Amino acid sequence: MSESGVFAFELGDELATRCGNTLTGVFVPGSRIALSAYRHVTHSSRDAPTETAGQDPVLIYMAQEATLFDEPVLRSVLAEANATFATLQQLGSRATRAEYVNISRAYRSIVRSCLEKLEQAKKSPEVQTDEARLQRLSDAIVVFYAAECLWHLFEILYIQSNQLVVPQLLDWARFHSPQAEDRATDLLLMGEEASESDDYWSIVRSLVMLGEIDITRALLSQNRKAGQTSFKAAEHILKSMPVYQEGYALQKFHSQWEFWHVDTERKIQSGLFATEPELEQLLQLVAGDNEQWDDGIKESQDFFEYLPGYLLFTKPTCKPFELKIAAANWLNRWCLLRPEKKQCAMNRMVSQLMDHDLKIFIYDAQKLNDTHWFSTHLIDLIHHCGQLKSYFDQNNIDLPALRHSMIYEYGSYLMTSHNMWQLGIDYLDCCKQEGQAAIELLLPRITLRSERQATKLINLARQRGLTSVEREICKVLSKRSYDNERYGNALEWAIRSKDVLLVTAVADFILKHYSKTGCMLCPDTIANVGGRMFASPRLVFLSKYFEFYEFYRNRDFLSASELLVNLLESKITPDYFWPSLLIDSMPLLESKDPKIFAKETVAILHHIETDLVPIIERNVSKYGKHHSETVFKDYRVENVDEILNLLRLACARNLARALIIENTMPVV
Repeated sequence: MSESGVFAFELGDELATRCGNTLTGVFVPGSRIALSAYRHVTHSSRDAPTETAGQDPVLIYMAQEATLFDEPVLRSVLAEANATFATLQQLGSRATRAEYVNISRAYRSIVRSCLEKLEQAKKSPEVQTDEARLQRLSDAIVVFYAAECLWHLFEILYIQSNQLVVPQLLDWARFHSPQAEDRATDLLLMGEEASESDDYWSIVRSLVMLGEIDITRALLSQNRKAGQTSFKAAEHILKSMPVYQEGYALQKFHSQWEFWHVDTERKIQSGLFATEPELEQLLQLVAGDNEQWDDGIKESQDFFEYLPGYLLFTKPTCKPFELKIAAANWLNRWCLLRPEKKQCAMNRMVSQLMDHDLKIFIYDAQKLNDTHWFSTHLIDLIHHCGQLKSYFDQNNIDLPALRHSMIYEYGSYLMTSHNMWQLGIDYLDCCKQEGQAAIELLLPRITLRSERQATKLINLARQRGLTSVEREICKVLSKRSYDNERYGNALEWAIRSKDVLLVTAVADFILKHYSKTGCMLCPDTIANVGGRMFASPRLVFLSKYFEFYEFYRNRDFLSASELLVNLLESKITPDYFWPSLLIDSMPLLESKDPKIFAKETVAILHHIETDLVPIIERNVSKYGKHHSETVFKDYRVENVDEILNLLRLACARNLARALIIENTMPVV
């Protein structure tokens, strides 16, 4: 896609085609847009259905931006960078410069490792047969190569803050232009035969322009003519070239270098190398001859490729502020000699770094197709090391606000991406209140694939005091367990959600299932509810009824009777469960040895007449006498109406027995 162009697309289904391929979209969670066909309506449009309304289905298309990190090979970059990011947050602003340099190198090491993995993956048979994936990997290599190159240069110029930058720039150029060095390795293995190779002198020229003096000497020493005077003189020139060492007196080095430079030019002008034109051109490059360097510029792919080598032979003690002028002059020279070559984004950004135009550099860095990975981590490092604070203040740039914004956007992206939400939380944690709010919004939207993942999410929410998120996740798990007929799990998660309506709904289902089948669902879960029963009145009833159920099963009838009467008096019995509860009292009422006393028997009779009978009458009047779904039923009887008389009779019998026993004086 060009910088000025925008992709155009259409839905193409029948409805969209009929509407003129106009469409509408709505943003949905996860950085997606829901697209559907749309008939354009204006103020003059007739407000009426079209002739074809309802004929075609409305199809909804989910559009989502494709990113490099959809490729599994690249996800390790995110995880490793996240660990380095966390280390930097721990160091804060009090670390030494060396520690910041180590952090920068750690980021670069991650990118280099990623590039190696991408190169290996690109060569695999699976990728070679998949054109789409091959293109994705190729795009990723371009993006991360640019990221490493730019980060490396930024580290040299702004984090290391060396007084002299040429040695570091040489290393930078060699790494990003390895073709000549790779070919030189092959030539060295060939021995004397290397000098007969067609590309021998072109490779040696490239090595000189890259500042690879040692490899150049090694190749020249293998030449079949290495014993001649001209080659020996060239070896002496290259060997005696002064190289600045840290701590060496700068003025003394300048004197030595000027002497060496003048001596080299004198030897070239004397015709010492006239018999070997290729060698003479090589030494003219070493002497900084503009004509030879112009020829080299015409062969370069990027403007910065041979700049460090040129500085090595013309201004070896170049300082960062002098680099600005040298780079500008070199760029102008490159543009004049290569008018057909347009500057790519990477060339522009390298120029911006050397020109100390960081404001534009940061702006362009955000355009890299890496979902702001590069710009976010670089800005965070700039913020912590503090060496560019004065620059941002002078340009009226609020660096903390810029860092906050970029980390927030990057963390939000990770939170809405597949399997990367854990990384996103670490970034959003750095954004204080806004980050906390984003986590609260995004955490419940993460697709729950297992209870283990859900437990992890709940722990993260609990650590941040996000009780609403914790409850929302528990509700989702409860409903999912209910749909999967795991009712014990559903009840457990409902209780943890502290949602009264949800707990009541699950408890209702268990009670209704028992009243219809006589089978108590999830007894182990109910038995261990304990003090959590107070989450809902219905759960209190379920727990107490289960306790009665257990007493009855264990033939502890006195305790069961007492608990049953308490349930009847509690006023928390659901309407649909009155028949079952009263039917449970019949065996106790019919016992020859009364288990329910007279007062409690009268209470049961009272509940039959004041609670059960009115409920039945209301349902009959509302739905009809024979409505099968609404007239209350119990698994032990076919019709509740038939059991009313039996209940009344059982109460009368038990009352008679209880009154006789209670009013009979014991024999002395």
